[in-house]
Amino acid sequence: MSTLLPSPIYVVDDDPAVLHSLCFLLEGEGHRVEAFGSGACVLAAFPGPEPHCIVVDYVMPAMDGIEVFRRLRALGVRAPVVLMTGDPGASVRRWAGEIRLPMIEKPLAYEPLLAMLAAGSIVPGPEPSP
Repeated sequence: MSTLLPSPIYVVDDDPAVLHSLCFLLEGEGHRVEAFGSGACVLAAFPGPEPHCIVVDYVMPAMDGIEVFRRLRALGVRAPVVLMTGDPGASVRRWAGEIRLPMIEKPLAYEPLLAMLAAGSIVPGPEPSP
């Protein structure tokens, strides 16, 4: 099967079952995927080649998905980020909406993520501040 995207999709989740199933789904669709079990692990991949996008869980120990997003931007990473969450409270929805951060809910409905990838609607972040 041919790869649909020139660079891999990074998936970040501390739950091995979710991590495995999302990677399996994306690989089954022909995408290259790299899995990371924590925010610290994905941050350690930079500097390095940028992925097509980064799908990161919101609730993780030590560093939540919002903090991972902030640190990625502080490192100058412009790859688009999609936030996954099982309980999108009002403050998370408001924050994600303000910065136009796409969000998908768990239990994961894979169709919205696949639709975002197919439509090219996951766009890079803003230029990092100097």
